[in-house]
Amino acid sequence: MACGSRPPAPTLPTVTPVTSAATATPLPPSPTPTPEPLAALVNGEPITLAAYDQEIERCRTGKQNAGLDSADCPAVVLQSQIENLAVEQAARAAGIVISDSDLEAELRRIQASLGRVEAYQAWLAANLYSDDEFRTALRRDLLRSRMGAQVTASVGEAAEQVHARGLLVADEATAQDLLAQIKAGADFAQLAAAYSLDLSSRPAGGDLGWFPRGLLTTPEVEQAAFALQPGQTSEVIHSALGYHIIQTLERDPARPLSLAAGQALRERALQAWLEGVITKAVVQKFVNP
Repeated sequence: MACGSRPPAPTLPTVTPVTSAATATPLPPSPTPTPEPLAALVNGEPITLAAYDQEIERCRTGKQNAGLDSADCPAVVLQSQIENLAVEQAARAAGIVISDSDLEAELRRIQASLGRVEAYQAWLAANLYSDDEFRTALRRDLLRSRMGAQVTASVGEAAEQVHARGLLVADEATAQDLLAQIKAGADFAQLAAAYSLDLSSRPAGGDLGWFPRGLLTTPEVEQAAFALQPGQTSEVIHSALGYHIIQTLERDPARPLSLAAGQALRERALQAWLEGVITKAVVQKFVNP
């Protein structure tokens, strides 16, 4: 197969023949069913090889139609199927279910968006789904969405936020020189506009805007900004990007989150939860994509 070699699928134990006490004649063993080949097990639940291969074909068709390279489909599909099954298991444990009425309502919405029954059938064919297969996939997607909503419910509409500005340079000596100028009364914004390597904030004099905890991609900068009171300037801070100087301008203990900030926090909370679920799961792979 293109996705790599596969070790033999796990087999069921051999049935031992039973002897009749009355006749001492060995009874014929019950037929052992041939096990369905597996791609993986997640906490003991199977992902069948047939389902895995079908999803690879669907992935390749979709990418090829979009003019994209489909070489990564086997690995991407296996990881996605493992994540989906782990999420389904977590949802069941949390008592989350998708009722038939919820499923039908979403299916009607999708069909209505396509305009005609024929268009829906054509879409199924183009995406290699039977009607039953698509219903199964749709139920899984709705379950994942509902589980995600529960996980991210703790991200409210407001959060403690700071308004800060920053300055980034490549070496510590330059940073220490600029910090000395700031402490001597030089204008932070002017120095940031002249020297900062952060092209996104440099035009605004290093202004980073308002942000909550967990939003910035450089945790050292975020930690420093929240450690300062308004008007205070940090010492030189080192990160993977270089050397920073941070100045906190304002604080608000419960500032409404912007749409972008709220979405980013929910996505990070969901990703952290998902990574935890996968880490705890017992995953056995029988394919080598």
